[in-house]
Amino acid sequence: MLPKVLIVEDGRGYQAHWSTRLRGKVEILSAYTIREAETLFFSSVDITAIVMNACVPGESPTTPPLVQKMRETFFGPIIAASSSEYYRQELMDAGCDHECTKTEVPQKIMEILNLS
Repeated sequence: MLPKVLIVEDGRGYQAHWSTRLRGKVEILSAYTIREAETLFFSSVDITAIVMNACVPGESPTTPPLVQKMRETFFGPIIAASSSEYYRQELMDAGCDHECTKTEVPQKIMEILNLS
């Protein structure tokens, strides 16, 4: 069974690219909105890791409260993924364990989950 990774990212291009890069290595649950992320998170008890974009949707951070809510019951790795260093820091302050730019997401997942 592949590790299950919830990816919260409203950019369909990023979601498609990451899915292609990680095919066969992880099972991806894609959430394009905060509501979708909450639904997938609370209905999937076996999530291994989470990738969190800061702005879903929009141009300002909307997901730090979601990270805080997830941290109440999820103790696995959460990756802050944003092009903005400032937004990544906001997510880290909210409870993320790791950070990376969006282009580094597949590599960071592989590294954190010790996949080759």
